[in-house]
Amino acid sequence: MSGAYSRVFITGDIHGSIDIQKIELLIDQQGGALSADPAKKLMLVCGDFGAIFETKPDDWERSVRAMYRALYEQYGLQFATCLGNHENYDRIYHELGTFDWCGDKVYTMDGRRGPLYLQNGGYYTIPASQGDFTILAMGGAPSADRKTRLPGKSWWPEEIPDKVMLKRALANLDAHDRHADYIVTHTLPYKLQKAIFVKPFSPRGVRKPTVAKMLQKIADRATWRQWFAGHHHKDLTLKPYKTTLLYNTILELKV
Repeated sequence: MSGAYSRVFITGDIHGSIDIQKIELLIDQQGGALSADPAKKLMLVCGDFGAIFETKPDDWERSVRAMYRALYEQYGLQFATCLGNHENYDRIYHELGTFDWCGDKVYTMDGRRGPLYLQNGGYYTIPASQGDFTILAMGGAPSADRKTRLPGKSWWPEEIPDKVMLKRALANLDAHDRHADYIVTHTLPYKLQKAIFVKPFSPRGVRKPTVAKMLQKIADRATWRQWFAGHHHKDLTLKPYKTTLLYNTILELKV
């Protein structure tokens, strides 16, 4: 399988295999059509992919990897996710291999078949049969439950992107006329959080700037066709802001 993606989907958090039911529903509804099409398909995920979480591979992780390998081999369905907050950053950053994909770097669980982790601030040009499109990725979010987790075992401070990653995102925007067709993040920019939740969430102890304010700097600079985020476990579209929150929903991008 090579060349352009014949179909492109996007959804919210998967948490390893905990919320995989929406993928199973997609296969139930469209499995025949997906199998009949030999070209690759792409499933974008708005963070909290969660397939790498424990401090070392265990039987659960191996079963998750086998599941994604089977989805790729049977349906040509490749996954690419921005980073969330419930991810093992130690292993993603230091154990996974990297390669160039669609114009920028990705971390990969299983070679070029993926699943792929998009780097924070990465800018990607995705080849699709309906026409190429661009993505700016910026993951991360503060964990609401961080006080109940153990640093380096069930919570990682790298869930908050650093300033270098923000600068990479802004520089990539500047290099592309300050535009991306789709911006894929885990949480939402500050002003959009205020529009939905009144007060943006920021756990005690989170260093500044918060992810929401980092994303606001991107939002203040960029233009986009649609902004997609997960994290908040809601399915909601804010039409005036060209923004969609995803959780249980899978959308197909008509690029």
